[in-house]
Amino acid sequence: MSKQMGQLRPSQLLFYHGPGAIVDMLKGSVMIMAADLWDFKRKNEIEDERIRNALGVSRLRLLNEGQDKMNITARPFPKWKICPKCGMMTEWEKTECYHCEKKGLKVELFPSRFVLACKNGHIDDFPWIDWIHEEKGCKQPVLKMTYQGVAGSLSDMYVQCVKCKKKKSLAHIMSFTKACNGERPWIGDQEQCSEQMETVLRGASKLYTPLIFSTLGVPLSDGKDDILVERVKRHKEALNIAKKTGFFKQMATELLQIEESQLSLVEQILNEDHEQTVSYETIRKQEWNTIVKKNVDDLEDTGFKCVGVDIHERMSPYFSSIVKIESLPEIQVLRGFTRLHYLDPFDTTEIPVCSVMKDVKSSGWLPAVKNLGEGIFFQFDIQKLIEWENRECVKKELYTIFDRYNKRRQQMGNTSIHLKARHILIHTFSHAMIQEFARFSGYATTSLRERLYCNEEMHGVLIYTASTDSEGGLGGLIELSKPDNLYEIFVRALEKMEHCSSDPHCSDARFELQSTINGAACHACGFVSETSCEWGNQLLDRRTLIPLSNGEDLAFFEL
Repeated sequence: MSKQMGQLRPSQLLFYHGPGAIVDMLKGSVMIMAADLWDFKRKNEIEDERIRNALGVSRLRLLNEGQDKMNITARPFPKWKICPKCGMMTEWEKTECYHCEKKGLKVELFPSRFVLACKNGHIDDFPWIDWIHEEKGCKQPVLKMTYQGVAGSLSDMYVQCVKCKKKKSLAHIMSFTKACNGERPWIGDQEQCSEQMETVLRGASKLYTPLIFSTLGVPLSDGKDDILVERVKRHKEALNIAKKTGFFKQMATELLQIEESQLSLVEQILNEDHEQTVSYETIRKQEWNTIVKKNVDDLEDTGFKCVGVDIHERMSPYFSSIVKIESLPEIQVLRGFTRLHYLDPFDTTEIPVCSVMKDVKSSGWLPAVKNLGEGIFFQFDIQKLIEWENRECVKKELYTIFDRYNKRRQQMGNTSIHLKARHILIHTFSHAMIQEFARFSGYATTSLRERLYCNEEMHGVLIYTASTDSEGGLGGLIELSKPDNLYEIFVRALEKMEHCSSDPHCSDARFELQSTINGAACHACGFVSETSCEWGNQLLDRRTLIPLSNGEDLAFFEL
């Protein structure tokens, strides 16, 4: 028998309340089931060439269209519940305490705060009976939670078996582990797993991290080639000569800036035996190529429209173009989720991804949301940027941050990556403008997002807002793209970055005293909400925007 547990918005289903997530509803704690187990009375599906090639699915099912015709399937999780009045614990599928009910009282049970999870995404109820009895069993175990002391800490909480009187404190419960049983309750099956399950709080943020694949609805005419393919084509003649003369390895690694492991791929491209794939970089390059055209009107087909704007004379030395995007369609696809892993903003292929579908091959679709919004795009002047990157002080200071960042990546089990000074500059500039745009556009900082374009060929940022409703296109952001308006905001943004309430500690950028991978940036000055930032509020430094003390020469801008 099914019953209504509550309501969720489409954006919630796509992010932290998606398949496999534990959600606290008004009538209990549930786990959202796999998306192909949901009840769709109307199937609003679209096709997208880039997403089909990148994710391997033929269709996307839009959750924000016909949402009143959709029922989300969920199951109670965790099973263990506790009575707040008498402390009795039960696995029964009841919402009210049986023991209190016998006394004429109606007391609602609350779900257990502990669950077990492993790094491969499996999750299960905490084994209260096995945990308290250890190797000594009990024929008819009945558990009760009691409290001693007034602090309310775990050491003040005890679980006791009413039958055998075995009692155990929760003081060390977070250190409990056991072999994984491969449980996937959101799908309803088990699989083999060699990992250890660890104890996690039911509401811990690391218990569910969605993997969102985002793409802008730009025309498909440009940018289909992989960046490596473009480089090989550009230097094809020199590479072929090097191949004949025996200098191919040295020429390819230096000219294309690649690792030796990619040499075989370069040879395939030269021999025209390489099958083009769609990746994060190729999609970004396609978006870049479309936006830098400045004037594109594709409202009828994709709904995209952008217009180049005049640049204020005081800003022209730093930017080669500024584009206002009047209509910006965005598609966000939920391609999976992770447990107990922190997402790598540059590469998610190194972590195990849990499926949000029971059988994605037979269903052939993934859940998605289509948004509409507006934005302002800044393209940095490449010559000015290269001159700034070649300063010795910039190399010395910022590469210290890169070294620290790569050491942190290795600690997290990720490979090192090559970064340039422009990554920090463009990222910090983006945060400064987001904070200032929020004061003038009518949008909150949480509604504004960044889309960074940073590599050898791309050097800019798109600051935009997109929503499933009309809020995504009120015009408050693109109105600020007028030269005089934008220059005033630009100056205010840089001036605000000059001071921080945590100075001088923040402005000193002393890495040994910081837990994040940044220079002069912290919560009081350079950070924005996690929904707005693509890189998790890392790789930021206010010193790249404006001098913070006399004698500094790291700043790109001059006021």
